[in-house]
Parts: sequence; C-alpha cells; structure tokens
Amino acid sequence: MNTKYFFYLIAIALTFIAGCASTPIVSTQLNDANAAYQAAAGNPRVTKYAPLALREAEDALRAVETLRQQGADAATVNHRAYIARQKVAIAIQQANINAAEDDVAQARVERDKVILQARVNDAEKLRRNAENLRNIAEVRAREADLARQQAERAKGELESMSQELSALKARGTERGLVLTLGDVQFGFDRAELTTGGQRVVGKLSDFLRRYDKRQVMVEGFTDSVGSETYNLGLSERRANAVRLSLIQRGVDPGRVRIQGFGTAYPVADNQSDAGRQQNRRVEIIISDDAGKIPARVQ
Repeated sequence: MNTKYFFYLIAIALTFIAGCASTPIVSTQLNDANAAYQAAAGNPRVTKYAPLALREAEDALRAVETLRQQGADAATVNHRAYIARQKVAIAIQQANINAAEDDVAQARVERDKVILQARVNDAEKLRRNAENLRNIAEVRAREADLARQQAERAKGELESMSQELSALKARGTERGLVLTLGDVQFGFDRAELTTGGQRVVGKLSDFLRRYDKRQVMVEGFTDSVGSETYNLGLSERRANAVRLSLIQRGVDPGRVRIQGFGTAYPVADNQSDAGRQQNRRVEIIISDDAGKIPARVQ
C-alpha cells in the first residue's frame, strides 16, 4: 500500500473518532436530577423556606451540564448528577425543617394571643374559660414542641446520612448507591475477607442498622483466568462471605441477597494484570428507602 495513502486513511479515522468523542453523552441520572429540581423549584414551600439550598442544587446541575457539554465521561457525569440530585433532596428536607420551625413560632404567637385575649375578658368569663384556654395552650405548646423535636431529628438524620455515605465512598448509579470491594479485600484466590474488607463491611452494617428500610444486593465478579465453573463459584462464595459478615454484625438476613456472575460484566480489559484486578470485585448495591433495587441490565 502507498505510504501517503496509508497515512491519509489514518487521518480520516482519527477525525471520525474525534467527532464521535465530542458528542455529549445522554445521562438518565442527569435527566432525573433535572426533573427533581424542576419539581422542587415549582414548590412554593421549597422556594420560600430553602432558597439557598435550592440555588446550590441549581448550581450543581449547571456544573454537571457544563461537564457533559465538554465531553466528560458517563461515570463522571452520572456521579455529579447523583450529587446534584441529593442537593435537591437536601433542599426539600431543609424546607420541611424550616417550615416546621416556622409553625413552632406561629403556634407560640397564637398561644400568646389566646392568653392576652383571656386577660381582657371580664373576670367571670375569664374564670369560666381560663381552664379551657390553658388546656388549648398546653396542647398547642406540646404540638409545637413535638414539631420542633421532629424537625431536629430530621435535620440530624439528614446530616448523619450524608456523613455515612461519604465515609462508605458509595457512588450513585441508576440502580442505587454502589459500594465496591476490590480484590485486595479478599485473600488471594479465596473468599475470606481481609481485615480491610471486614472494616468496610463493618461500616456498611452500621449504616444498615441505622437505616433499617434499606436492602442490599451483593454481586460477585472475577477475571477471565480459570474455568467458567470455578470463577462462578468463587464469585458466589465472595458475595456470600460479605452477606455472612453483615448477618454476624446484626443485619437481618432477609435484607441481604447475593448473586455470583463469574466473568460476566467486566469493568476493564482482561488482557492486563491491572484490568484483571479491577474485574475481581464485589459490588454492594444499597436500595432506596422503599427497599427497591433495579435489576442489572446488559
């Protein structure tokens, strides 16, 4: 083949690849985050009681869209979109908290008005009605105190969940939160968890005990070295080792399911040591509050 013609073909191919690479990806995570933001932005309660948090969510979405337009990879876009979606949820929760606190203040104002009105009534009417008014005031005060306590609990749970998710280093995906245990967290060619692996599972068990509506799916994977039968068995044993460790730490067995996939669903090329090491992994998918985990798709 003529050398000049050969390099001409290479130039065409590189131009085609570059053109394809510049096309922004389509992200379901980002679409969902945008939909959630639009719903929140259209909610007068959120715009009134959490404008700053809503603005943070909007800024996060704009940043994700900029990354997408600049050609960022799907994993980066989806992860940042998940964070933006969480900021929308935080804005909604913050609005609920602030509204509850506003209700507390309003209840106290109304109680004071009731007391003041009672004082200006004549003595006989005050005597007859004072007990009833006191009872009403006490009920409203208890309701206001309960609302305050609920608001404080909601705020604490929100902060706690954010911190625990950060400690677990879970990433957001279309199936839910995913925590990955790499090959180094198991014995070589074995299913036993190392000390480091046990430490990660311990943090996960603490999270699950605190948020008892969450379910988990533990999925095992291997590289392509060895027979398919052996790899499938090893992936199942490793997934089951994580399940047993969670159960031993007090997690209800009914909340933990496992699946071994062997060499299926590789995340890297099996032709290199580094790629094979990435493929030898266990993925732990954490459900939403309803306990739902979407099925794995090709």
